[in-house]
Amino acid sequence: MYDELKSRLSALLRRPRELKPQTERALTQQLADHGANMTSFLLGAANVLEDHELDILFASIFTPTLAERSELTDLLYHWRPSAADQERLVAELCDELGHVTVGLPDGSEAKLGLHEVMLDRFVRLLRLDCGPDSGTAAALRDDLPASLWPLAMALACERGMTREHQKWFATFVHHMVGRHAITRELLETIVEFVSKEHSLDNDRLVAAAEALMRATQTVASYTAGGHNYWSPDVAQHHHYRGQGNVDKERLAANQAELKNVTTMVEDLRAFNTD
Repeated sequence: MYDELKSRLSALLRRPRELKPQTERALTQQLADHGANMTSFLLGAANVLEDHELDILFASIFTPTLAERSELTDLLYHWRPSAADQERLVAELCDELGHVTVGLPDGSEAKLGLHEVMLDRFVRLLRLDCGPDSGTAAALRDDLPASLWPLAMALACERGMTREHQKWFATFVHHMVGRHAITRELLETIVEFVSKEHSLDNDRLVAAAEALMRATQTVASYTAGGHNYWSPDVAQHHHYRGQGNVDKERLAANQAELKNVTTMVEDLRAFNTD
């Protein structure tokens, strides 16, 4: 299983990873200090920057996405890598890969020399040692479509998802699938909510979810009303830009979020009576 994990991680890291514009801006001073262009500096950055500088500058590149984490979760069904396995992964991948390809904001590509601190962040944030037990994993697999099970497994590894939270999540998913279709966005909404809750008492969860729904409704209503400045002086300072205009993209996102939170609240209320 270790070899399979290593092979998949290697494939993930060989894909071009985007250098964010803010990272490029942060590198401007470094380029000036070292008298180098972006391409040559990235290739040698691991040799000239301190560990903490590498971690800060390239954090966004070596923060795995939920989609990337989902690609590995089937390995967690009967196995989880130990701390020693993860240290070994970092060392071996750093030696074998040597660099990753990064896409620059201008559309070109460059090589970024690897350092163990970069891969340590990536492997650590995969949270592969936080997977649910086999019974919980099996319950999620049985209830969810094959396309959603890897995502649910990755979400179950999120920070705040203790063993008790993971078991609750699987039980709640089982309850939900008997009521309506499950979507990726709904699963994300549930985990984002419950991972912050210390108590899994259903009455407390319902109360907290209802408070979240009210707050989400307020945000959606505010967005639907368009941007209005609270002070005439502030409005004048900004030349009245955007006043009264509705940000349709943001409104659609707010409304979608409200729909998912409302569905979760309704399911929690019914869950309370089962």
